[in-house]
Amino acid sequence: MGLDVVPVRRWLGRLPGDARTRAGALATAVAVVLAGSGLVAWSNAAAGQAASTYHHERQALNARLASDARLGYTNRDLAPITGRLRAMDATSPPWWIPGRPGYFDGLASQTAALQTRLRALERQILDRARSDAAREIDAARTEIGRDQQVGADDPDLQSLQQRLDAAAKADAGARTLRDYRNALQQAQGVVRDATALYDQTQQENQQVQQAAQQLLAQAGGNLAAIQQAGQQAIVAGRNDASVVAYMNVANPFPNDIVVARAASRLEHFAPLVGSGDVSQAALGTAGVERYAAQVHQAFIAGLPPKAVVVSFQAQHLWAYQGGQVVLDTPVTTGIRGVGDIGTDFGPMKVLFKSHPWTMHSPWPRGSPYWYPDTVVQWATFFTNTGESIHDAYWEPDSELGPGSQYDPSTRSHGCIHVPYADAQWMFNWAEVGMPVIVYPGDGSPVANQLAQITTDSQGRPKGIP
Repeated sequence: MGLDVVPVRRWLGRLPGDARTRAGALATAVAVVLAGSGLVAWSNAAAGQAASTYHHERQALNARLASDARLGYTNRDLAPITGRLRAMDATSPPWWIPGRPGYFDGLASQTAALQTRLRALERQILDRARSDAAREIDAARTEIGRDQQVGADDPDLQSLQQRLDAAAKADAGARTLRDYRNALQQAQGVVRDATALYDQTQQENQQVQQAAQQLLAQAGGNLAAIQQAGQQAIVAGRNDASVVAYMNVANPFPNDIVVARAASRLEHFAPLVGSGDVSQAALGTAGVERYAAQVHQAFIAGLPPKAVVVSFQAQHLWAYQGGQVVLDTPVTTGIRGVGDIGTDFGPMKVLFKSHPWTMHSPWPRGSPYWYPDTVVQWATFFTNTGESIHDAYWEPDSELGPGSQYDPSTRSHGCIHVPYADAQWMFNWAEVGMPVIVYPGDGSPVANQLAQITTDSQGRPKGIP
């Protein structure tokens, strides 16, 4: 905007000399004022337009920063951008109005440049997160492999593998920075725990090595003696672990995972026991003795206040109270697989007790399983099909024990025979609902003994409502 001074000059030309000089100065001042007013007006308009452009750019940048935060970008990630914005915000528009358009133009230009820089930064951070997640997943896979090589226990290996699979799945489905960092965090946890497991297992292996050296010295290098000790430990460890597995079918056993870990380690060393190399046999025996002891300790510690365990193989009964054996006695059970008779295997419980009790044959006369009405004095029932722990006056106590379950003259149809005094003790001691575990007890692996269960999870014989 300009000022037309021609009419003013014509007017000045008609004035006397002095007046003309004073009037000329006045006119010049007026012209300057009017010109300045026009410049200010123009500057204000230009500044407003520039400021509007800047605020538009700033809103777009702020919106993108907010979106990035929702996608998982942290304050630290975005610091190169937000730090520059804070520096820009710390400046003030110039007091000289004509300088303001350039000021806001500069801010708009810087903001547009920051948007470009932000897009590049986003790609860089996302690519790095993607790469970090993939690398850590590979590292976790490697660490689990190392754990397997040193014989880490199966429950922990399985847990680590499941977590690794979850991390790999999260990585495969990742789209945002938060997704990749979540996969990375999961994988880092697997690496950390897998490394700790490796260190722990290696330490245990060294301790087993030391125990093996001591065992060799104590046995004088006698291979047969070392192998015999190892086989006994294998049987004991597997049997204790099987009882826990049976109890865990009905109700969660408090130390189930501890037992499972120790049993897994026992199985790692078990094959070495039969080695013809005395050093390897000693290593295997030292290992199975160590972990059989751990299985037993966890088994005892996790028992309920009262429980009864019966081994079919040993034909023996143990009653536990407060983790202590309060009764152990030879027994006679029925044998599985002979028609529809036999003592059930499973996690059962005391249902009721009777003194005395008359046993009536469910089979008709003429059946090879028929028996006349028989009265027993102390019967503690653990199935709804009539199986109980009771005295058996027709079987001498001396005939109870291993092998009696196979003798047709002594074996039961399903009940468990015990000496008269023990039957009375059991009747008085047992509580309704107390666990009664009958299991193979043959020293085979836990999975094999579990497969022989003949009851459901409530202790009811399968197929019986």
